[in-house]
Amino acid sequence: GGRASVGTGSMLGALLKGTFRLLLSIYAGWSAYTIRLHAVNEYGRVIHEFDPWFNYRAAEYLAANGATKFFQWFDHTVWYPLGRPVGTTIYPGMQFASVWIWQGLQHFGVDMSLNDVCVFTPAWFGVVATFFLGMLTYETTRSVNAGVASALIMAIIPAHIMRSVAGGYDNECVAVSCLCVTFYFWCRSLRGPWSWPWGIVTGLSYFCMCASWGGYIYVVNMI
Repeated sequence: GGRASVGTGSMLGALLKGTFRLLLSIYAGWSAYTIRLHAVNEYGRVIHEFDPWFNYRAAEYLAANGATKFFQWFDHTVWYPLGRPVGTTIYPGMQFASVWIWQGLQHFGVDMSLNDVCVFTPAWFGVVATFFLGMLTYETTRSVNAGVASALIMAIIPAHIMRSVAGGYDNECVAVSCLCVTFYFWCRSLRGPWSWPWGIVTGLSYFCMCASWGGYIYVVNMI
């Protein structure tokens, strides 16, 4: 009887601990999203700052004309009087991600404008970065508590919020998420002899990072 009581108590304790960790993880994701919506709640669904407006214009062109014309696009209205060969002077990963999300939503009958998708993209990817930083911490420490704590910190740390606030449609909002994903799968691929297939996912994640931001060199320097 005593052993059964101890076993039941241990199971109940583990269940409560797991539930608490899960709730904290959900809270981290919820906080990461809602905090980044402050500008939207205050001013509406608008793109702000200079670079994000150009990035949105590029996303509009990609959505309207397709990838081939996008990479051949020479914009005579910028860099006056020279103009700009946009297809060879841009990191297009964020635009492709946004357009694909927009097309996916349209396919499933969700009526959301491209402008709104681009406004919310930084907040969505902020949640992705929060999740994968937590996973990276767990992978390197094998501590669930450390993983949850790191996710909570990533959700609210100003250095990341300022580059992933809704409406701030700039390269880093997607690239930092790709960076966290790359580091996680890289560490995951080193777990054991049979973990090497995760290296393929690492390569794909790094490709997305390279396509999104010139800071891809940080990943090479770290690895």
